[in-house]
Amino acid sequence: MNTTPLVTALERTCVLLDRSEESVWSPLSPVEVAENLRQAIGRLVRGEAVDYFTLRVEFAPTSTIQEIAMANGWHDEYMQLAGVVDSYVDR
Repeated sequence: MNTTPLVTALERTCVLLDRSEESVWSPLSPVEVAENLRQAIGRLVRGEAVDYFTLRVEFAPTSTIQEIAMANGWHDEYMQLAGVVDSYVDR
């Protein structure tokens, strides 16, 4: 399975999270979420198993990343990135 689009989407999400402030609705800070995503990116690049359930939860509607995106003005891009992630985690 070619995971390059997934890695690209996760990397872009990390860039956006690095620029974001915390949301009162998110249980994790942008720094914590970005660290989780970077760990997943590392596993994907090394060809190791990835916890797709965790990615599914992080990108779920009204979950951590969407709440941070809405609070920081990048919700439209979040929707595009979540679409890419969903195409991999729902397989």
